[in-house]
Amino acid sequence: PDNCLFGSECPGVGSAVHPQTKREMDDVAPSVTNIGWLNDAQKKAMLAGNISSLGTHYVIDLNAINAQSGDTLARDQVEAESKEQVLKSLDRAASDLRQKLGESVGSLQKFATPLEQATTSSLDALKAFSLGQAAHQKQDDDAALPHLRRAVELDPNFAMAYATLGVVYSNLIQSELGNENLRKAFDLKERASERERFYISSHYYDEFLGDVNKGAEIYEQWKNTYPRDTVPWNNLSLRYQQIGQHEKAMANATEAMRLNPKDSYAYENLATAYQRMNRYEEAKAILEKAIAQKFTLSGGYLGLYEMAFIQHDEAAMQHQLEALKGKSFEPIMGFLKGQGEYSQGRVHSGKQSFAQAGNMAQHSGLNELVAFLELIQAQWDTEVGNSALSRKTALQALGLSKDKYTRSSAAVLLARSGDAAYSENLAVELGKEFPADTLINSVWIPVTRASNELRRNDPAKAVALLESPRPYELGGAPNGCSYWPNYVRAEAFLLARDGVKAAAEYQRILDHRGIDPTSPMYALARLGLARAYALQGETAKARTAYQDFLANWKDADPDVPVLKEAKAEYAKLQ
Repeated sequence: PDNCLFGSECPGVGSAVHPQTKREMDDVAPSVTNIGWLNDAQKKAMLAGNISSLGTHYVIDLNAINAQSGDTLARDQVEAESKEQVLKSLDRAASDLRQKLGESVGSLQKFATPLEQATTSSLDALKAFSLGQAAHQKQDDDAALPHLRRAVELDPNFAMAYATLGVVYSNLIQSELGNENLRKAFDLKERASERERFYISSHYYDEFLGDVNKGAEIYEQWKNTYPRDTVPWNNLSLRYQQIGQHEKAMANATEAMRLNPKDSYAYENLATAYQRMNRYEEAKAILEKAIAQKFTLSGGYLGLYEMAFIQHDEAAMQHQLEALKGKSFEPIMGFLKGQGEYSQGRVHSGKQSFAQAGNMAQHSGLNELVAFLELIQAQWDTEVGNSALSRKTALQALGLSKDKYTRSSAAVLLARSGDAAYSENLAVELGKEFPADTLINSVWIPVTRASNELRRNDPAKAVALLESPRPYELGGAPNGCSYWPNYVRAEAFLLARDGVKAAAEYQRILDHRGIDPTSPMYALARLGLARAYALQGETAKARTAYQDFLANWKDADPDVPVLKEAKAEYAKLQ
């Protein structure tokens, strides 16, 4: 994200986290009135800054205020003779104020990189960046985008602006543009301050390369260096969600919220962690608290929709649909709606919802999202027994976008629908192009190849291939692997006629509904469990599992192939 549902900071629906806390004043954007945080072990202070013109001169005011009492802790004011001298004057004022606040000489020297050298030499670029960053912090990435683009136009060497622009593009489901800007930022990182380098490097390894472990390592270093900065805590929460370590995700989001109770990203991340652990009431309470405080939310409404879906609360689902109407995340809500309808066997209705979401995405020029929606709809058509158009859809999606998410999704779809040669070509291509990407290499390529082995009637090889995803199972969808490794592994055990192990994999899915509540795989796991029990000779348990599946699909379209199969199998048990 960086709280985006899709893309590397989400395919996202990831995520742009922002610098809420600042260890050094040279991180403060001076071109507009700005609020930051100065911290030591004992106190937190609000830093207010303002630049005003006085004829041809400029006056820079910095004021450190006790956040608890409102008292002024220290103040400094300097004058710049011209616009070109503003940044140097700001640096001088910052150093003076830091001394007044009691910062040690050693610390002053260590963190004394001039703003115009480390960040930008252009005051206009800094102003544009400040406006973009302010919108970005409010989760308004649509508004942030033009300002950030303007910042890098004014200063083509503005590393932090490229990095933030990359995150914003990723949040807006334009991962290729996001990656392009993250790469530029990384190439320019030596021009950045220490804190900026943490931001740039962590996002480069985490998002651009997809190296989960290296990204987490940098986030941990960042936390240790700037312990009151919420950005690494929030981004680590997202990463732990992605790889299925939801308790760690909860711990990091909780700390981010403690550090800054006004951080809307922390609320969303904590709520998501609770949801993933099936703690729905706690998740809803966190999001409702954020809404009561009038925080801008994006992913939070998606979470509320998913939990309303779990609880069959049609009114609440409609309320969340209305909350995102006309906003950037509306197509994502349409995706959840369509996916949920497929999970109830309402295929025709699901197709309509996917089509509406795709039209909205296409109208906004979001080709990557259009491709994603087409592939996911085709995936669910394949899983319910309608795979005739899978190859055509995959080719169509790849014509729209060749980002790694589109290609990995297409590889799985083609493998599941029987096109082993094309899916393997995509897998090889992805492995060569993204050798450091943790989930591509440890999850999506093995799932693709295991699905091909099932088509070849080799369940043992499929099970062996599915060992590598184990550390990342039950990662939050859609960036994480969701239920895929468990689902395909369960199918392999069914094919090998090992009903006990198949039942265990299906039950693991059913025990973790909060991971991907609207996924048809969750609904189909009930049917898989019934088949596993039948294979064991556990007729009573099988009958109950079939009944559960058929009850969930009571409003399903009668012509869905998998429904016909389930009814025929259930009849044989009577």
